[in-house]
Amino acid sequence: MNRWLLTGILLLGLSAKPLFASDTSRPDNSDDQTSAVTDSEDEGIIPEGGLTVSTQPITPIEPLQEGDPYDKSLKELAIAQDLLQKGRMEAASDVSLQAYDDLMSLYVPRHVKKKRKKLLADRHQAATVYITSSLAYIDNFVKQAGGGPHAMDEGRARLSDLRDVSINYPELSKKVTAAVERYTVTVSTTTPH
Repeated sequence: MNRWLLTGILLLGLSAKPLFASDTSRPDNSDDQTSAVTDSEDEGIIPEGGLTVSTQPITPIEPLQEGDPYDKSLKELAIAQDLLQKGRMEAASDVSLQAYDDLMSLYVPRHVKKKRKKLLADRHQAATVYITSSLAYIDNFVKQAGGGPHAMDEGRARLSDLRDVSINYPELSKKVTAAVERYTVTVSTTTPH
């Protein structure tokens, strides 16, 4: 009998718990919530009409095509060469550096000689476009900044970034070194007599 009594009290306690858990003493503040939502909509936080969330999976219309990284790099190189010809040096520098980095990330085994030779030639071409466009951009920057000591210091600092690429190619390294020498500020020492 004690078991039945304890089980009954336990069931009564569990069934009564939701009655005690809900707080019926609060007034309904749905007006406050709707005014907060409209205030948020007025401020542009929430788009008009609320947020739309789909519960359905999103199916792409066309499958994403993962292109060949080598072809992608060659397209970037072609864009960089076109930008260089149009005189857009900063953009040509950025795109050619991306192409160079992408080409450097590719690996072709030594025994595949033709493909490896082509990859090395493309890397060299990307490095050439990068160095050429960057040097022209830095020269233009220093001229626009007035060519003073501060502008030359900034130009020399920007040239240091080119060494990472030019170090692999002697003729490009010579160009960067010559540019660094041009932007080296020499302090004149005059002694009073």
